[in-house]
Amino acid sequence: MSKIFNIKCPSCGVSQEVELHESVNVATEPKLKQELLENRLNRVECIDCDANFRVDMPLLYSDPAHHVLIHWIPETDTFGKEQIIEDFDRSLEQINEMVPPDIEVPSVRLVLTRVELVELIFMIEAEMNERVVEYVKYSIYTRNLEKIPPRQFRLLLNVQDSSDEELCFVMQDAEDQKLGKELRYGRAAYDSMCELYDETPEEFIEMFPGPCISARNLLLEDSVEA
Repeated sequence: MSKIFNIKCPSCGVSQEVELHESVNVATEPKLKQELLENRLNRVECIDCDANFRVDMPLLYSDPAHHVLIHWIPETDTFGKEQIIEDFDRSLEQINEMVPPDIEVPSVRLVLTRVELVELIFMIEAEMNERVVEYVKYSIYTRNLEKIPPRQFRLLLNVQDSSDEELCFVMQDAEDQKLGKELRYGRAAYDSMCELYDETPEEFIEMFPGPCISARNLLLEDSVEA
């Protein structure tokens, strides 16, 4: 679904009307999915200064084949992470209360950045356990807090560059969005944790209840409470 929006160029300030997408259904709009993955979705070229920029706005990503809905809600100066998660949890509870018990509700996820959305898409399509992946990230963070402070860096799983032997994680600077150092984690250790999850998932679910499943967010919350 798309709408016409009046957008002001961040470079020169000139306004123009552009068509932007508010949702992507991969079953009916595979082209939009590819644009999203290639960072071409909702990009605008200024009619005055030719600046090319991406407009970050709430986006609903629907994948019927995997029975999942992912909401990307970017943070703003007036609408921060805590408020987004709180409001989203409340809305999700209301929706679940309205759905009849015999109706299967899709898995619903919430992400706050485009890179987290792309990361989650690749994880879902590779049939990786998202909570176990975030548990791995949590372990990497807590063992390397001085080298990888969560306030400064995101850890992103690079599914495409991972192998049968190792998972590939990339550090991203949370401020300038630049990708940096790669970290490798043994696939066998991840597989063992997946087996543990299959036997007793309660600990993982309690740690990352969702719909925003994020080791970094959990660590930042813990640092605020400490």
